[in-house]
This record gives sequence, C-alpha cells and structure tokens, in this order.
Amino acid sequence: MPIGKPVGENKVEPQSKELAPATGSHDFEVIVPKYKLDDVVVNSHTKDEILSAIALRKDSEFVYKVLGFASTHKMSDKFVLNFYGEPGTGKTITAHAVAQAFGKDLLVVDYSQIESKYVGDTPKNLKKVFDFAKETDCVIFFDEADAILSRRVTNMTSATDTSVNQTRSVLLNILNDFSGILIFATNFISNYDPAFMRRIAKHIHFKLPDHDNRVALFKRYIPQALQAGLDLEAYAQTAHGLSAADIENVTLMAAFKAAYKQSTCLSEEDVLREIRNTLTSKQANVKNEYTTTTKVVSKDYVEKQTGMVLE
Repeated sequence: MPIGKPVGENKVEPQSKELAPATGSHDFEVIVPKYKLDDVVVNSHTKDEILSAIALRKDSEFVYKVLGFASTHKMSDKFVLNFYGEPGTGKTITAHAVAQAFGKDLLVVDYSQIESKYVGDTPKNLKKVFDFAKETDCVIFFDEADAILSRRVTNMTSATDTSVNQTRSVLLNILNDFSGILIFATNFISNYDPAFMRRIAKHIHFKLPDHDNRVALFKRYIPQALQAGLDLEAYAQTAHGLSAADIENVTLMAAFKAAYKQSTCLSEEDVLREIRNTLTSKQANVKNEYTTTTKVVSKDYVEKQTGMVLE
C-alpha cells in the first residue's frame, strides 16, 4: 500500500499502454507515475539516499567528465536501484516518484506475467520486457523482485531447475548491457543471488517510520478538518512499530467506525483502539503462539498406550 497521497491538483490519472504485439499474450502495465518525491514519507537518511540515487543519473556527465572519473571508472548510463525493507514502508510509491522525477512512465512488471511453464519461454518473455522499455524509454519496476533475483540452483535435478538458472543467466546478461532506468523492490533481500547484488548501483533500505514520520503520516491520512482535538503525537507514540501502510489503514478504519456511529468526528479512543488492534495482529503474525512441550514417559506407559512391546 502507498505511504503518500496522490499528487494533488497536478495528479495525472494512470493510463495503461499496450505492450508490443510481439509479446503475445503477455500484457505489461505502463502507467503515468501517481506520486512525486514530496509524497514520500521516510526517515531523513532514506530520503537522502533516494535523492542521491537520482543524482547518480542526473549528474553522471558532471561526475565522469567534469570531475574526471571517466579516466578511473568505466562511463556508464546504467541506473539500477534496489529498494528493500519491511512491507508498507514506501518502496512502491518511491518507484513512482523516481520515474516522475525523470519525467518518464513506469513499466510495472509482475514476475507471474513473464513466468512460463515451458522451458525457455520465461527468458524470452523477460527479454521482451527490456526491449519494450528501451523502445518506449520508460522506467522498469520489478516489485517482489526476489522472485526473479533469487539464488541460482547449484544441484539441478529437474527441467524446472534448468529453467530457473537459464532465466537468471539471461537477466545477468541483460543487466550487463542495460542502459535504462531499472528499479527492484523486495521484502527479502537475503534471497538475492550475489551476482545480482553486484550489478545493482545502489541499495536503499526502507525502515519502519520513526516518531516524526508517524506524526506526518497521521497528519496526511486524517483530513485536516478532523484533526482538531486529536492528539497526533499520542497516536505516533502508540503506533511505534507500525508501517506507513498500517497507519493509512488505521485512520480509515477509525473513519468507518465514526460512520457506524453516525458521527462527523473521529473518536480519539477509536483511533487508539485501531492502532492497538493492528499492533496485536502484527505481533501475533510473527509470534509462535503454539509451543511444543516434551513430556517424559515410562516404557510401561508407551506399551499401554500403543499396544506395542518395546525391547
């Protein structure tokens, strides 16, 4: 879920564009970016990393030619970023914002769209994505990129293993020659193959929002007319551990609670209750609530319960 608001008066509704006919039945979504950098709510370190990443592309001529790094580094137009971190921390909205900063459309690629059950077809579909992006000069965005960047199979025992390795090898070769703008995003960077890690120019870690971020998010997701009398600082304090997407949902659920009560105001207690409910559900999601206990029993007990005679 996004962590920012859509671009206000200047917002352009996303428009889908068809992929080249050569792709057959595979349709990839090309959209006008829905967010800009001002809509990205992250901590200051991550924001600086995002801005410096954009500078990698915009200032390449200055670095290589003016500063003279062309003599020490191979000049490259390659711009490959990786956004990683917990779900709901702003990776997708930032991909939109980066594309918007460069004035380009965004080609959103879901791995399921290019994966094929037929050996050899997936690499072909993958190549078509990059060919189309080159033709249309758009930014490629792979969400849940660990599906395509995962480690290669070392002990191949099936045609599927062969296909996986073939796809990874094709992508590695594509990245070697790629000169456009490519963004990967993942919640599981540990699944990446080291070979892909080396071909990514910059890795940016998206963390859960800090206190100031949480205050800003509550201000963003609660209409200004409803904020009077609400303690946003208290909400931010209580919401420690929630993602931006969680906060977006919390405020909306509190609004529906107000509608249920036929109230035109948000109840402070309702907002706090939604925060606590979300925190409880997240804790339950990561906590093993079913513990296994070991009970020591005698040989006679086992024989009696099973009807078996133990040696």
